[in-house]
Amino acid sequence: MTTAIDHLVVVAPDLEAGSDVIDGALGARPLPGGRHERMGTHNLLLRTGDSDYLEVISVDPDADTPAQPRWFDLDRATDVRLATWVVRTADIDNTAADAAESLGDVLDMARGDVTWRVTVPADGTIPLDGVGPHVIAWDGAPAATRMPPSPVRLISLTIAHPDPQRVRAQLESLALVGPVTVQQDLVPDLIAAFETPSGPRIITGLGGDSLSIDRERQIAMDLFNLTWTYLDMDVRTAEHDTAMAQTADASRWHWQHVGTPTQFAIGEWQCSRVHAVLGNGDRARAYAQRCLEITQSERVEEFVPASAHEALARAYAVLGDMDAAREQRNLAYRIAVDLDNEDRDVIEHDLGTLPIT
Repeated sequence: MTTAIDHLVVVAPDLEAGSDVIDGALGARPLPGGRHERMGTHNLLLRTGDSDYLEVISVDPDADTPAQPRWFDLDRATDVRLATWVVRTADIDNTAADAAESLGDVLDMARGDVTWRVTVPADGTIPLDGVGPHVIAWDGAPAATRMPPSPVRLISLTIAHPDPQRVRAQLESLALVGPVTVQQDLVPDLIAAFETPSGPRIITGLGGDSLSIDRERQIAMDLFNLTWTYLDMDVRTAEHDTAMAQTADASRWHWQHVGTPTQFAIGEWQCSRVHAVLGNGDRARAYAQRCLEITQSERVEEFVPASAHEALARAYAVLGDMDAAREQRNLAYRIAVDLDNEDRDVIEHDLGTLPIT
């Protein structure tokens, strides 16, 4: 049983202030959600993907004071900030029981006619020193699928913490899949990357709106390596396949913005490999073609042009065009001849795995 990002939680002293901050950061205003009578809160919602969204939540001034501390540490919220995140599961009882660290009680919740169960610590605080996550199980389809689309897309989430192994242990115990990475830092923080109508945007729990080039490149590399973890799995579920495609695309997205042309081209190549493995020949070919175009326009040398032709050969093989696949394979072999031994061995190994009949 896997879990995946369901939504990000932005706390605010009031919904108008939260809406203004999100609109200023992402160029889109979240829409009215509803009231949570049990917690004395209300929210706004902004869809950020096929099955994920961003929630702005605040104390509802017209609600009765709840019997327990409000969730997401809202009793102490004084400013607008990215406070935590929530992962989705189909079996919340077993997921909570398997967690390496306590997630709190599993509570029944409702917003109008939408119902769900969610983990909430008894004192209302956020797990793992404020970097979460909480766990949710919806009654019916994920909430995001019931929301109108928006021009904003969540790309990746990075968890910063003084003890990254502790965070990784918790995420592994939750069987989390998707474009989430963990980095070591002195202060716990959340780093969310978005694609918006105005380009890439960053929101952090500490109020930042940008990252150093080195830090974002590390995120890209971590996502690249995570994608290979999925590719190397002997058995993948449909959830793993979805997560693999999302993670490869997130790595490519970060490389596009802060990487060298070589890194960006390799990001396109990895996306091509992922979609070839998934049997999506057209998408694999499109990524491979972009990889080749980058190598040509940016004069990327070494092994990358050979990899681009290898990716095109693989995509054509998936599409059933064996003549085109052989042509691209031969081009890759010709380039590989002039590479050093290590790079040539890698290219020739990849070419040897092509499904050409």
